[in-house]
Amino acid sequence: MRKLTTAIALTTAAVALAAGTAGTATAAPASASAEHLSLYSWTLLNEHGPGPNPGERLTAQVSARTVGGHPRGHVVVQHVFEKSGTTRAEFDVDCLTVDGNGAITVTGPISQTVVTPLGGEPYLYQEGQHPEAGLTFYPTDEQHQRRVGWNHTNPQMHTEVVKCGPVPAGLWVIAGGTFLRR
Repeated sequence: MRKLTTAIALTTAAVALAAGTAGTATAAPASASAEHLSLYSWTLLNEHGPGPNPGERLTAQVSARTVGGHPRGHVVVQHVFEKSGTTRAEFDVDCLTVDGNGAITVTGPISQTVVTPLGGEPYLYQEGQHPEAGLTFYPTDEQHQRRVGWNHTNPQMHTEVVKCGPVPAGLWVIAGGTFLRR
């Protein structure tokens, strides 16, 4: 149990560091939510580079829409560690925007984070806390790589996600896709 909790803390730290230090193009200021947007995405991500990540499986699944300027939807980010278990964060969408460069951002308060140790029972991590979380899907860059920013507000890691604010890219998309309909 301690190993899994330590792995969660280390993963959070690694993702926070990657998100804060990744050298990626800066997105233009976010535009206001459009009247009608739909975003559907399933991506396999890697925090270490554009290739496969043996021993881990990090995925993001998004189903979000804005109708009449009101965002709705759900996001699941799941990190499976082959040798220690799974961490699954879920949030309901409070903002869906597209900036002038085509970066798509979805944010919302985390409703729950479920940790399942390998061979153990699932439990809620930081029960009762609902920090703002966000995902930003960036357009393909000059190296033909697709990047994603993922983070959540965490005072211990000095990270803050702002509603509707883009999250700096810290992950690479290695499979899957993101589909936006205007």
